[in-house]
Amino acid sequence: MKTLKTALLSGALCALSLRALASVQPFQVNGTTVTKAAQDELIAAFVKRGVSHDEQLEKRVRYMLVRDTALVQQAKKARLEKRKDVQQEIRKARDAVLVRALIADWIEKNPVSEQDIHALYEKEKAAWGPEEVLVRHILVRDEEQAQGLLKRIHSGEKFDALAREYSIDTAQNKNAGGLIEWTSPAVFDTDFAQSFKTLKPGKITSNPVKSRLGWHIIKLEGRREAQRWANFEAVRPQLKQLLQQQKIQTFIDSVVNKARVTDVQPAKAQQTK
Repeated sequence: MKTLKTALLSGALCALSLRALASVQPFQVNGTTVTKAAQDELIAAFVKRGVSHDEQLEKRVRYMLVRDTALVQQAKKARLEKRKDVQQEIRKARDAVLVRALIADWIEKNPVSEQDIHALYEKEKAAWGPEEVLVRHILVRDEEQAQGLLKRIHSGEKFDALAREYSIDTAQNKNAGGLIEWTSPAVFDTDFAQSFKTLKPGKITSNPVKSRLGWHIIKLEGRREAQRWANFEAVRPQLKQLLQQQKIQTFIDSVVNKARVTDVQPAKAQQTK
């Protein structure tokens, strides 16, 4: 019974929407006709963004189309479309629309397959590894300073406080007391990752570790089973978007590589007597 009521309500709302659409009529602005289709298209765009389709929206759309039409008429009256800079901008806008249409058409005809998405998922999951770690570090420029800070930590000073004061890592990392949120050991430099491979949570590396960034004092805060790639459906949209971007770039590269490009020699200036 509840399902029937829901269906009836949905149908009623749909009917109201259709009647509202039917109430939109063409109009003219200084003799230029604004079609019902143009109004419906703009209304649909607002509705897609969550705006209720009511009389207020129809008035808003009508105003926007009157405004744009009148402004275009005024620009044409001022013969602005004859200016070279305006013509150049119009060509740029037209070309941009054509390029977007070309790419959209190509993607529609060459969609990303579910097989490709699953293959990328398995690849990324394997590269990420079975474990995630939570670590802190203090990054400094030279080993001597790192050794000095390590001694202060062993003497009882707080790791996070020293990280905020001395680390040369990003401001965000410094302000977090050197904390690097849960991530895969694979994202770190090899020596950095090896340094905490056998550490127990709460322990600090016995010696500073050198990387391409400088010298690190590293503290392991925790280990857990990897969660980043645990749920395929959670990352599927991201993977699909990544594959689409790769396919688009491959398509663009193929078009560019096939293009015949020749240099144009400047015309010789006429010699004057």
